[in-house]
Amino acid sequence: MADEQLLHRQVHPSWVQDGRVTSQAFGPTPKDDGLLSVYDGAQMAPEPSYLHYTLEQCLSAIGTVSVTAGEVDAVGLPWRPDPEPFPEHAVIDFTVLPTAGKVKAKAQALAEKARQRGWTYLSS
Repeated sequence: MADEQLLHRQVHPSWVQDGRVTSQAFGPTPKDDGLLSVYDGAQMAPEPSYLHYTLEQCLSAIGTVSVTAGEVDAVGLPWRPDPEPFPEHAVIDFTVLPTAGKVKAKAQALAEKARQRGWTYLSS
């Protein structure tokens, strides 16, 4: 069942265009150093992860989308727990990719999986 474990990603409002989550939601930014922050779904459900992100970390998001550990593995990326900032934190590791084009392609593949699943939490 580890392959079915959800990894939750908080979605900034600018990452939604025409009601659709863009691949930007799954693309690491320069400050990420190739490690995309997610919440470990085995430890925290989508709504509490959203509340932690927006209320405790005071960051902007309109909701949560999720991919499974198996989907991350299927696109050729590793993920791992990273409890340093907080216990439920994990990262999807894009540092294994040799080019920006590969990073973009993997981000697009993960975003598509998340879009197929739909919002796992959407603030009202």
